[in-house]
Amino acid sequence: MGTMISLVLNGIDIDWGKNRNFTNHYWLFPPNSLTDLEYTYANGVFKTKPGFQAPLEEVYFRLCHLGYSQQEAKAKFEGAVARWNRTADLRLSFADFRDALAEIDLTSLTSADLKPYIWDFRAFLLHRLNAWDTEDALLEEFINDLDVTLTLRALADRVENRALPLQWHHQDLVDSGWVSLADLTDIDLPTFIVNHTVMYGRLQEYAGTGSQTAFDNWLVGRGLPRATPYIEMRKGTLNRKETTLPTAVRNMIHHPENPHNDLSDAKVRESVEQLLGISKTLSSPIPGLT
Repeated sequence: MGTMISLVLNGIDIDWGKNRNFTNHYWLFPPNSLTDLEYTYANGVFKTKPGFQAPLEEVYFRLCHLGYSQQEAKAKFEGAVARWNRTADLRLSFADFRDALAEIDLTSLTSADLKPYIWDFRAFLLHRLNAWDTEDALLEEFINDLDVTLTLRALADRVENRALPLQWHHQDLVDSGWVSLADLTDIDLPTFIVNHTVMYGRLQEYAGTGSQTAFDNWLVGRGLPRATPYIEMRKGTLNRKETTLPTAVRNMIHHPENPHNDLSDAKVRESVEQLLGISKTLSSPIPGLT
């Protein structure tokens, strides 16, 4: 059968894979989310192993700021339907999909409720969407193919669900030698660059600062250190200065022609976390990222 890895929301497996065929969900979890979790096996066997865990409320915040805001999720879903309908006829709207999932009360849903669906959450979801399951829709294949993060985002739209724990049970893959922890905690750099660009720009607009220097001062006022070296290149002249990490990363992203700086995965990852941290402290949400 292979070695399993699963994304578990309050005891319900909402996504799973095995061996080398799985979706990496590491980015959903904030730093320091690795902890000891209870893994369930056949015949009622339980074992304690490392795994990632965070409240869905925290994951929801990250979704909204890392490419799955309401507007972005709608665009991703509608894009998936449009591509699907090149060879099918699926009439499921994003609003109907979201509403059907937001009606699921995961505070009371149990594994026993999934028994009629052979404990397959996708089959349970398909039943909830059966009104759109026409012959030409190929709905089951669509749901199996759909980005599961859209499902998670819709489930999190139900406020009562947000207090529940989201877990990523990954350790069996590590123990079996299919992956290392380093493999699982790598970031998708192109996606992180896009998310960094969006968050930096939205925060700058929120701050109302008209220049990079003014916005960097605003970031310092929010507690970020101005301690990241950045080598500026203008008409062949090099100028070394120090900025906050997000401004340095922003400049490296916007000036790929400048070979004098190192845009590493670690810098992008840490900068994104710093921007998320600042976004949490704002008195009102960043427009467009809810």
